[in-house]
Amino acid sequence: MQRIAAARIRADEADRPIAEGEVVTACQSACPTRAIAFGNLKDPDSAVSKRRKGQLGYRLLEELNTKPRVTYEARVINANPALEGKG
Repeated sequence: MQRIAAARIRADEADRPIAEGEVVTACQSACPTRAIAFGNLKDPDSAVSKRRKGQLGYRLLEELNTKPRVTYEARVINANPALEGKG
């Protein structure tokens, strides 16, 4: 919460919105694979918005109209062992 509040204060003092990537939470900075991302979903050009709309993105129980806020990305597994290590 302190990191988000500090970024909000800096943005308010400069009379601008919080820039993408300006707030990095503790869990984001601790994740070496960058599996956790936060951002502005209302901005269609933001990285988090693009990741959510990507082919790998899915939301649990979305078909039940639960309006989930978390989007997961599917793990890509190579089903053809002959292609292993090529590319």
